Amino acid sequence: QPMILQRFNGGFAAPHAVELAERLASEGSTLRTSIDAILQERVETIITERLKGLSSRHVTHAAAVVIENQSGQVLALAGSRDFFAPDGGQINGAWTPHSPGSAVKPFTYQLAFERGWTPASIITDLPIEFATSTGTYRPENYDRKSYGPMTCRAALGNSLNISAVKVLQSIGGPSVLLDRLRTLGLTTLDQEPEHYGLGLTIGNAPVRLLELTQAYSTLARLGMSIPWSLRADEKPAPGVRILAAAECFLIADILNDNQARLLTFGAHSPIRLPFPVAVKTGTSSTYRDNWTLGYTPEFTVGVWAGNFDNTPMQDVSGVTGAAPIFRDVFEELRKSCGTSWYEVPAAVIRGRIDPRNGRRLTTQSPTTRISREEFFVAGTEPPVATETDYEADSGKAILAPEFSQWIKSQDNWLGDLVTTRSTSSVPRLQILHPIPGTVVRLDPDLPNGGRHLLLQASIADGVDWESDSLEIQKDGAHAIANLKTGTHKI
Repeated sequence: QPMILQRFNGGFAAPHAVELAERLASEGSTLRTSIDAILQERVETIITERLKGLSSRHVTHAAAVVIENQSGQVLALAGSRDFFAPDGGQINGAWTPHSPGSAVKPFTYQLAFERGWTPASIITDLPIEFATSTGTYRPENYDRKSYGPMTCRAALGNSLNISAVKVLQSIGGPSVLLDRLRTLGLTTLDQEPEHYGLGLTIGNAPVRLLELTQAYSTLARLGMSIPWSLRADEKPAPGVRILAAAECFLIADILNDNQARLLTFGAHSPIRLPFPVAVKTGTSSTYRDNWTLGYTPEFTVGVWAGNFDNTPMQDVSGVTGAAPIFRDVFEELRKSCGTSWYEVPAAVIRGRIDPRNGRRLTTQSPTTRISREEFFVAGTEPPVATETDYEADSGKAILAPEFSQWIKSQDNWLGDLVTTRSTSSVPRLQILHPIPGTVVRLDPDLPNGGRHLLLQASIADGVDWESDSLEIQKDGAHAIANLKTGTHKI
């Protein structure tokens, strides 16, 4: 006989929060929780209402956490759609680890900014492979495109996977990020750095929603860490600085910049709120989990949506699943408590840049076709743009030769605004992808079972591909190998 949970009236508000608080309290003690009963009830209602609209896309549960930044106290914690739901309602989604996807990326960029990178630093968002002990690792962006020259602002705003992996590799690899995430209070990361690899920055390691929301609250305090607490009857712990303040401000400014995420999210996504909020989404592989986390100086909110049986949702990403819940919760906080935004720190200065090359524009620089205002920590301003950075007649920004194929491709979103230097030398013909020794694992969860392997050469046109054991087909301008189990030569 299945067990049936009976509802009863009164005495059981915020069940997941109460259960967690009791578990963490000393035995026999009495405690008064920090939960705001009115806000808790409103958060639970928002989750219920939003999940009704997603039921046809197989989204059964969601969890949400609200932290007051000044004290670290948890004001609301809902662990599921309904504690009494027979499909796992008693599971606490705020405490159960899930893969966070891109929600980890801000911490990689904050580390890079501490090491002298800036929001204007250019990342080469082009296909790349890394050799690992288990084969090769080839990150791909969410939409399978590459974006060419991207500023850190645009790469983080648009949540590009290739860029995030390249940044992490450039600043020291997974060990650097792993140390930082542990310092921020993510207790589920108990493996060696090699276990996670560079994929750590795009969320391959399960974390708890409550702990990730706590990490975001450290960003919200501009680097000051205060432990989260479910107790109203204890004095808040003193803040400890673990992140550089000016660099945290840069992250907040990027995550509040709707212009910075236009390429991926469009102009009118659910994470564009009518007041300043730093927001980041995340989606795990095959749509099993999606997240939205964000903050103002007053509050940090984290939301997870998915299924407790780990079955994938139907094409539901963080911006369509968790984001509407996040938006409703923050609008409730704005209405009931009010929110503000950050003053520019004294260590941060403004400047104007060319986003095609990251160069700083001054009155002595050539007139450029596009520009934008940017923030820098004083002393990290990029080099000034000169006439050598542009084609004399057209004003096109001159990019490095490695962008030549991208400029000719359909992925080129900059159009005729960029070019590369002409060269008389003929490039050497070589296979760029796959690299020698590539190991591919066929995965039924991937499109086509992961059997379609894109082939790339150093010369784009006039290349014929052959294999004695694999079928190779043309897909427009691309060549695709249809994989099967075995060892092959291309």
